[in-house]
Amino acid sequence: MLAIFIIIILLGFGVCQWAAGRFAQVTGPGMKERAPTAHTAEEVVKLFLAFEGVTDVEIVEHDGMASNYFDPRRRRLFLDPKVSQGSSMGAWAIALHEAAHATQTEGALGDLKWRQNVIRLNRYGPIFGLLGVGGMLFMRFPPRFAIAAFIAICVILLLLNLGTLAVEHNANARLRRFLENHLERYPDAHERLSGYLSRVALKEVGDILRSPRFFLFSALPGSGKIRPVK
Repeated sequence: MLAIFIIIILLGFGVCQWAAGRFAQVTGPGMKERAPTAHTAEEVVKLFLAFEGVTDVEIVEHDGMASNYFDPRRRRLFLDPKVSQGSSMGAWAIALHEAAHATQTEGALGDLKWRQNVIRLNRYGPIFGLLGVGGMLFMRFPPRFAIAAFIAICVILLLLNLGTLAVEHNANARLRRFLENHLERYPDAHERLSGYLSRVALKEVGDILRSPRFFLFSALPGSGKIRPVK
């Protein structure tokens, strides 16, 4: 039984680390690779939204733990200043991917909201799972049951995360027409940017590993300023 638990933990950890490593290629080398035109990420996002006829999205710069995401309820795109003002391939990929969520309306909107709920569960669920384990141990449950329950929670959250990745890939697909038009003269850059976009789609898969950070910096009382609440 212990061997099965260890294998499951290692597999889950490996998947999360793989996704985090893929996204790190965007925030690392991608942020140093210049975009094919001089537009900042915010400017190219505005071009994309205008291309798609989207006029109700507000772009807000926000430097915090939870940034670089689209809020469908308020129709706001929150971007880190380094991303918003950047003119690198990485900045473009992050900003455009999040902006593409603004085009997921009607039937796709329900999928987007479910995906965002799953992301929140992945960010905060493991910590509450640990608290539950502590409660089980306090009530003198056998430790192996408590540990098994925690692993089961993490596995379910990871599977939910992987199962809703189609929403992220759908967002990237919605960029295709715009990028073909905007980068018509830069086919190599178009191909590289598409590679970065595929990595951005995996950004939240590793959130289970970052759960303690999200809890400490955005869930505890007094930490609300780190999130864009207005």
